Amino acid sequence: MNRAVFIDRDGTISEEVGYINHPARFRLFSYAAEAIKLLNESRWLAIHTTNQAGVARGYFTDEMTGIVHQELQRDLNGAGARLDAIYYCAHHPSIGEPPYRQDCDCRKPKPGLIQRAVADFEIDQIKVG
Repeated sequence: MNRAVFIDRDGTISEEVGYINHPARFRLFSYAAEAIKLLNESRWLAIHTTNQAGVARGYFTDEMTGIVHQELQRDLNGAGARLDAIYYCAHHPSIGEPPYRQDCDCRKPKPGLIQRAVADFEIDQIKVG
């Protein structure tokens, strides 16, 4: 049995500061690593899902999103915690240029990101946070 908690980023495990177009703008909440570590220890998968439409809007690149997520993992790892996976949607249904301008199934609240993780990890029990 694989169980997972799906965790948003901005305002949930990190400060809501608007579009994070540079790693210096990313600030993990002080309690986030300990909370995720508890999930790790209880054998729940900690899976991060987030909309990052700033890519579609041209505010930052996919590469920058990856750099910010590396920083997130580094911060968590330094505190003995880990995310088991990161899934993000860079699309927007009406802004930007293809391939980012599209009405996709992965832009939350649509379930595409969670469905992908469920398939990838054979998850049969979920919680969303």
